[in-house]
Amino acid sequence: MDIQRPHLCFRVSWPLFLSMRCSVQGNSQPAARGETTREVQQALVDYLSGRPDVGLDKTLLNLALEPPNPFDPRGWRNFRKGFVLAMFVALGLAGTFVYFNFLAGGQ
Repeated sequence: MDIQRPHLCFRVSWPLFLSMRCSVQGNSQPAARGETTREVQQALVDYLSGRPDVGLDKTLLNLALEPPNPFDPRGWRNFRKGFVLAMFVALGLAGTFVYFNFLAGGQ
């Protein structure tokens, strides 16, 4: 069974890109009554709070944990091996610093 996939080349997609670009530019005109900065800020906060994949906490979790399972996004995520190794190295360096600077000073 052979699956046919549509083939897009640059020549075919270029007019589509131009039409999208023009339509976006046409919609960028300011509203007739104008919006205050508070309304724009509230709209931005509402938009970003509706996106669960945006934020510093999500970025830090994605650096430390394995990628989420797309079939079980609320499932348990394990630590990345590189993150665990980096934490052990940092802990070892901090322990060495504390030992030689504070605990072994009287010898």
